Amino acid sequence: MRSYSHYMQLMQSVFPTKALLSEPAAVILFFMDTAQTVARALGLLELLGKNRLTATQIIEQTDIHRSTIYRLLGTLSQLGYIRKNEDSGLYSLSPKILTLASSVSETKDIKEIALPYIDELHSKIQETIHLAVLDNDELVYLDKRESSRNLRVAMSSKPGSHAPLYCTGIGKVLLSGMPDSQLRDYLKTVRFVKYTGNTLPGIQELFSEIDEIKQQGYAEDREEHEEGVYCVAAPVFNAEGDTIAAFSISMPSVRRTDKLRLEVIDAVKNASQKISEAVG
Repeated sequence: MRSYSHYMQLMQSVFPTKALLSEPAAVILFFMDTAQTVARALGLLELLGKNRLTATQIIEQTDIHRSTIYRLLGTLSQLGYIRKNEDSGLYSLSPKILTLASSVSETKDIKEIALPYIDELHSKIQETIHLAVLDNDELVYLDKRESSRNLRVAMSSKPGSHAPLYCTGIGKVLLSGMPDSQLRDYLKTVRFVKYTGNTLPGIQELFSEIDEIKQQGYAEDREEHEEGVYCVAAPVFNAEGDTIAAFSISMPSVRRTDKLRLEVIDAVKNASQKISEAVG
């Protein structure tokens, strides 16, 4: 955790007058100002999403001080989220905003496209199924189907929740689909927390698994994240062959047999092909 002095130095560069306050009070005010600035910037983007406006028109339609408006416009322009027509003076959203929107749209599309194949797989296997995508250095679950069996895994996962990459079946599939540069960046910061006795201990073991996953087209989680849970995961590819999502079947480890393991592996690989073709 960063110290008060760090925030005081940062605050003094942004709000010099608040340096006169006591240290704790100044830090609280700094974060209050930061939250207000974020809210105003988002409000400005929403306003420009409806109409192209000049700075004067924006000032007239908001209760924000003129200097603050110009500062926000300058920052958002510099970041590339808005642009100004120098002839008319009108500000509008830039195409960069579309990249954010398309990311949300792609996530929604993956879930909708995968839905019938996940349902089909769930009906056939009757075990717990997850669908997830990469979210920074973790995975985030998009969908979950609970097992219909009496003996099933009790997992705390739910749509919107996160899990590590290095010790889950889905996570290892997503890692195997990363470009080398992205994988190197991930490995620079990851901490190998030992969740169970089977959790991979370090980079060398993870690299070995990633190589196997690339060759065989699926990953296994052998009680690496949760005790008593065995998992098989497979990727979802787009038309360019990029891994854009992954899904898994999870079951109690006590139910796994060599025969069932092979059946599950075959089922997830077939579903992987079908979903990837549908994403196309």
